[in-house]
Amino acid sequence: MTEQPTPKQQFKTRFINLMADLGKNAANDPETIWLIGSLAGSIIEDAGKASWTELKLSHDKDAQNRLLAAFQSQGKQLAEDDNHRAAYAVETLAISIIAPTMAADEHINAGNKLLDKLISDAIKYYRAHPATVPKK
Repeated sequence: MTEQPTPKQQFKTRFINLMADLGKNAANDPETIWLIGSLAGSIIEDAGKASWTELKLSHDKDAQNRLLAAFQSQGKQLAEDDNHRAAYAVETLAISIIAPTMAADEHINAGNKLLDKLISDAIKYYRAHPATVPKK
């Protein structure tokens, strides 16, 4: 019988796959980057924070859990509505919120810093292009 992966192993696999996908496709998909920036930018503005990293550092476990629950609900609805790019943006931010809880893993820790940079750059891209969603 094959052993089932633990939740930590499942997260690490999803994290690595997300980072590989973003590394390979981010430059070719401005719409998804805009969506990530739009969502992350709205969240930090609502929270009164200066950056995505500051938001993450300021949240206690309860606040993180509330944000993750909202992401889960929103992502599920977006997927059901076949809005896959927006669901991907939500998933990207959720993974970014979870990643610091696994900072003991050197791969996730290093990748999380890259992911935070990508999200920061996505926010800048969104703010530079707030009125329209660019198409591929």
